[in-house]
Amino acid sequence: MSGQITTVVVAVSVLFLLTVCLAVEHDGDESSCSKSMSNSNVNNITVLAPPGPKGDAGPPGPRGIRGEKGETGRPGKLGPQGPEGQKGAVGAPGQKGSKGDEGLGGGAVYVRWGRTSCEEGTGTVTVYSGLAGGTWYNQKGGGSNYQCLPSDPEWGWYKDGLEKTREAYMYGAEFQIGSDSPYDMGAIHDRNVPCAVCHSLSRRAQLMIPARKTCPEGWTREYGGYLMAGHHTHSRTEFVCMDGEPEVLPGGERNEDGALFYIVEARCGSLPCPPYVEGRELTCVVCTM
Repeated sequence: MSGQITTVVVAVSVLFLLTVCLAVEHDGDESSCSKSMSNSNVNNITVLAPPGPKGDAGPPGPRGIRGEKGETGRPGKLGPQGPEGQKGAVGAPGQKGSKGDEGLGGGAVYVRWGRTSCEEGTGTVTVYSGLAGGTWYNQKGGGSNYQCLPSDPEWGWYKDGLEKTREAYMYGAEFQIGSDSPYDMGAIHDRNVPCAVCHSLSRRAQLMIPARKTCPEGWTREYGGYLMAGHHTHSRTEFVCMDGEPEVLPGGERNEDGALFYIVEARCGSLPCPPYVEGRELTCVVCTM
């Protein structure tokens, strides 16, 4: 209780001194007031006046000196992709390049059966010419396809004489033509069959089509004729397109047999008739593209 009374007395004393001080300042005597304020501590207690209201903000100061450039910061994250821009105008055409070296570049290869050369006026060249050959007409073994043998063979290792137990045989081929035939029997029957290997430089594919005389649209007709193969009672062979105007090899007038060519006829049954006709000779055509 005594502490509270002391605090009240001190506060009253301070208020009294402030009042006296203000009066003295008004009269112009500052020394006594300053002295009194310096001795205003009572019982070692410093009394502070409450802070006044916050004043108005002053005008901005002058701009300071620019500081040194800081270190480069880390790159930020990649932002989202922006919208696609408008397509630009077409640029001017470039200069024409120089022409490259001309080459053959592939081409189509086929055999022209019954002829000694190819039709070279159509962009086709003769690779080589020779004679048709194959297995003897009624032998069970050997190859089943005809071969276009070159007229100038080259030899490797050889031993003259037949080895009947360990060899296959190659024979020449002859036409077998009847009297009722699209070919001239007297001109080509039992005569040796020529052949030529042809290369069409500007083509890339070749096709033999049986029972047709014309090529599909976009294909070039190389030659046409009639379908031929081995006799139905002999050993099997391939079907080939024999030229419609065949030639014969000189010196083969005798009937020596060998691989034989017969005209192919249609047989009705599993082969529908019509459009096919019983016993009618089948045409063929060789096409390239």
